[in-house]
Amino acid sequence: MRLQTSAVATLTLFLGFACAAEHESASAATQASSAPFQLDFQPVDAETAQELEPVLREAVRTVETWFGAPFPVPFTITLQPDRAAFDASFPPEWGVAHTECWMVASGVATGVQLLSPRVWKAQACEHDPADARHVAQLLTHELVHVYHGQHNPSPDFVDTNGIDWFAEGLATLASGQLASEHAGHAREALASGLGPTSLATAWTGRYRYGVSGSLVAFVEHERGRAVVIQMLGASSGEELLELAGMSEAELLERWRAAVRTE
Repeated sequence: MRLQTSAVATLTLFLGFACAAEHESASAATQASSAPFQLDFQPVDAETAQELEPVLREAVRTVETWFGAPFPVPFTITLQPDRAAFDASFPPEWGVAHTECWMVASGVATGVQLLSPRVWKAQACEHDPADARHVAQLLTHELVHVYHGQHNPSPDFVDTNGIDWFAEGLATLASGQLASEHAGHAREALASGLGPTSLATAWTGRYRYGVSGSLVAFVEHERGRAVVIQMLGASSGEELLELAGMSEAELLERWRAAVRTE
């Protein structure tokens, strides 16, 4: 749910739009015109928005570099001022009345709903707003979901089935989280007997990010990034496996062997 611009302060970053502001310098307008997003926020988050804007720009560059192409269409990033507003931003068809404390952002083709880092200490868990790398990679993770949604037949992922491991694994890999906070988690999962027995269980449990990210990294290693990019358009687990060129059993068996020898 996007906040009405009459009720919020809006930092407009659409391509070329900033050039219309006569008071901006030419260099500032040029920088603004390179961002494909609009950042919406309420006045209470004006300072937070100012701090996040360059981080978001860099996150966009990271995503576009990883996929080798820009976002197809502009999108909106909305800073939600508190947990209640964040909960209300979820579409009714998702069936999410109240979010868990670890949930602070949601990304689909139209953009990102982000619980303001200003309130993370009081209204969230497992997230440190003072950890610059964590914040940057979290934002990049959500922007990967936006990019994914813009290349998927179901832009909000509602009409997909069995692609959770790929969607979350891709965002974990491309954002850099697999190489940082989730490094080694796939091996830990297997060593502790908590590895997935099916792709449907890959995105479950404490190691879900590391396991899913590792699975996508394995597919990229075996089939190449071009195939992973093709997989953006898959709306079912069967389509993903067909593109990967492996059965579910083969993928899991070969992945386990690869992780154990890393």
